[in-house]
Amino acid sequence: MVIVLPIEPKATPRPRVAGKRAYYPKSYVDWKRRAKALLPSLNVPKSVHVTFIFPRPKRMKKGERIEHDKRPDLDNLIKSVFDLFDFDDGKITNFGAAKYYAASHEDAKIIIVWREDVV
Repeated sequence: MVIVLPIEPKATPRPRVAGKRAYYPKSYVDWKRRAKALLPSLNVPKSVHVTFIFPRPKRMKKGERIEHDKRPDLDNLIKSVFDLFDFDDGKITNFGAAKYYAASHEDAKIIIVWREDVV
């Protein structure tokens, strides 16, 4: 199953600590709420592959997708997607990820390839 979330990718930030309380920045909490609303109800997968498509900077020439080799780090992007799931992400046995700048004709998005069978 392929799920496309039409939302700009966002990495999980480090939690902030104030006194004895830890919390995430409001911008991340708001992003997570919007992204979760776009995600359908799903069973626990065996395999997940996530492709992050970032907006193409205006300084780049028009063209196809280009690999995104800047921040945010891929591991923090994966954490933000796994935070959206309503189940223990420890049950996922296989995952992969990639990040790109969008082609000239496409918008930012997150593409999740979801498999419930063994790959």
